[in-house]
Amino acid sequence: GRGIGKKENMEILTELADRTGGMTGVSRPAAMNAWMPMNHLVGVSGAMASPQICITAGVSGAAALYAGIEKSKFIAAINTDEHAHVVIVEDFKPFITALNQILEKA
Repeated sequence: GRGIGKKENMEILTELADRTGGMTGVSRPAAMNAWMPMNHLVGVSGAMASPQICITAGVSGAAALYAGIEKSKFIAAINTDEHAHVVIVEDFKPFITALNQILEKA
């Protein structure tokens, strides 16, 4: 989401997706800022996803995005998102960096 701040910050999210066998999707604001290609857009005008685990970072929980992830088995939000099963109120960057470090050691 827009809370990622800039294109360069997408790298640690992509690293997490690669480590876990997942994919990186983006909200409309991130796609419109060309932080990832439009074919990574998730939501009403993009992909409808239903992963086992969906980790959102820096997204607002807007209805358009939520429509694309609502069939996920488990949603963890790094932000404040009323639709998530677990909310981590933290800046995404240190949290995802720490998670990547833990997974690297595993």
